Amino acid sequence: MVNKIANIAGRGLPQNVQKTQPIGTESFAQILENQKQETEVKVSAHAQERLKQQNITISQQDLGRINDATNMAEKKGSRESLMLLKDIALVVNISNRTIITAVDKARQKDKIFTNIDSTIIL
Repeated sequence: MVNKIANIAGRGLPQNVQKTQPIGTESFAQILENQKQETEVKVSAHAQERLKQQNITISQQDLGRINDATNMAEKKGSRESLMLLKDIALVVNISNRTIITAVDKARQKDKIFTNIDSTIIL
């Protein structure tokens, strides 16, 4: 029995087992950057096109407010949220942390926003 264990132990890891980096070897900067990327709201290609078409710009300050609102909505269990920012309506997928569409005030008349479960006024 001891010989069998020694033979198995001497072979090393099977080829399909991947080695992982030991815990604690990531630098603080890497951890901070990973955390930052996970918490920042992204803008989908569709939303970017809408913003461009409607000449809408979102400032860094506004993006920070959207991030904060996304965090609040996530804590409340929201999945899709309508965020009203100045004269802009944004639909944000909370779990993906992505702005999926944007509509300016002129295009909001007679519009219906569907598949949302919360509204946040910023």
